[in-house]
Amino acid sequence: MPSPAIQPHLSPHRCCGLRRARSALLALLSLLCAGVAHATPKLELVGLFKDRAVLVIDGQQRLLRSGQTSPEGVLLVSADTSQATVRFKGVTERLSLSQRVSTSFARVEPQELTISADELGQYRVRGAINGHFLTLLVDTGASVVALSSATAERLGIDYLSGEEGVVETANGRATSYFVVLDQVTVGEISRRNVRAAVVRGFYPTDVLLGMSFLGGLRMTEQQGVLSLSQIR
Repeated sequence: MPSPAIQPHLSPHRCCGLRRARSALLALLSLLCAGVAHATPKLELVGLFKDRAVLVIDGQQRLLRSGQTSPEGVLLVSADTSQATVRFKGVTERLSLSQRVSTSFARVEPQELTISADELGQYRVRGAINGHFLTLLVDTGASVVALSSATAERLGIDYLSGEEGVVETANGRATSYFVVLDQVTVGEISRRNVRAAVVRGFYPTDVLLGMSFLGGLRMTEQQGVLSLSQIR
């Protein structure tokens, strides 16, 4: 006859000990998970304006106004041309513009440009796209450089080979083509391989200098003057 199955037997004290150990383990895991959930995001301040700031939060660029909270839960309490005050889960921090140094720790001179606001309070500047000169409108609310298909054709940009998509404009939804511009230059500041959206039609009338170009710069605004700088 086959031997009867042997069932393990634990004393009541042993069972209680295992339950206590299991509860302690679950409590530890809960604390660890809570720690991850409440971990402070990595913050970098890259742009300062009056009552606005451009922050890089865990690698994502966010343009926030005073009193506005990012999707990551970071509140911009206030901002001026010297610093920004942010709050995350009750903790308040004051941030200044990021300081970058070269790998040899030698002093590096920034490439700088100042732009005065026009009568509408907007910042327009002469620049070049792929070597063609034109007027650019600084727009920190645009995620990429944006231009109309009419302008793209004038500049010789083969936008129809780009990725087709849809963008929201002041005139509603419009078909667009996402391309990479060889070079965008403003003053002494030049960047290569800049992502852009070409919107079918004649809108926008101005080329919008969006964050795909501005994101690599430090920006400050004071008394109607916008300063852009780039470390060499």
